Amino acid sequence: MDKLFKYELREFFPNFLTIFFILGIIISLIFIISISNITSSFQISFLELLKMYLLTLPQIIFLSTSIAFFIASINEFAKLSETQELIAMFSLGIKPIKILKPVILLSLLFSFINLFILFISIPYSKVAFNNFKNQKKQEAKFNLQSSKISQKLGNWVLFASGGKNKKSFENIYLYNNIKNELILAKSAKLNTKHNILHFDLFGGNFYDFNKSIKINYQKMQINQKISNISISIFNFKNYFLYNRKVFVKYLPFALIPIALIFFIPLLSFFHPRLKKNRSLIFSILILALYIILTFANKHLSISMLLPLAFFITGFILYKWRVKF
Repeated sequence: MDKLFKYELREFFPNFLTIFFILGIIISLIFIISISNITSSFQISFLELLKMYLLTLPQIIFLSTSIAFFIASINEFAKLSETQELIAMFSLGIKPIKILKPVILLSLLFSFINLFILFISIPYSKVAFNNFKNQKKQEAKFNLQSSKISQKLGNWVLFASGGKNKKSFENIYLYNNIKNELILAKSAKLNTKHNILHFDLFGGNFYDFNKSIKINYQKMQINQKISNISISIFNFKNYFLYNRKVFVKYLPFALIPIALIFFIPLLSFFHPRLKKNRSLIFSILILALYIILTFANKHLSISMLLPLAFFITGFILYKWRVKF
């Protein structure tokens, strides 16, 4: 690894990490607000909120990495242009392509990382997120309160006269007006196991008024199955079909480091005496255009062609404006 390569890496990573963490915080806030909207219909603890946030981390890292790479690269070379270090390099006979070599290698590395996150981490984390959300929604249906009338538990109307906590209750009354059945219990407990919600009733009576039946019981259980999604990358066809919308939405994002690689020298290679540094403004405009086209697209074929179109456009402009 030559001195120029090491020098560029030292200049790149402080910029990249700063922008990455700033973007990560902004995107995290957006996801936290989104989680708050999702959980408005049911209660969660701080640890459960933290769990849901951690399940969104692959998306946060994915989005932050691509944008941070492009802007950090622009800032690095714009700084070298303003301090006339690029002019000095060109004067020594160093070609632009050699100066770009570290960034090109990093673009390949970041694109590979992005593709791994897109095709592996994001699908599995989204499934885990949705399963956890479904579990909390089902638990919300069992969100019973003591001394409150007209609470619903499926087809049952429930009343509990007391309780130690949100999952333990005393003096339970359950009435099914459709089947004309009544259940009494001294105590009850709510728990979740193997994707099934169990409402355990202890020490009570069951009455069926239509059939004039009375049953004494020590323990009775009312179960509610929680819908659970399962995917496997080894079943690729189903895996792809289930995650198709995610792949269509995020594939161009994953390839930003490669798709926009030739826009980096185009915007950041300039003579400070002849041109003002407007690289940041133009880089944000190009990113905005790229992102708008990415999220407006609904077809996988366009998701693959969009990065290619930007790559070819950038290469043509690079050949025209920046000579090898």
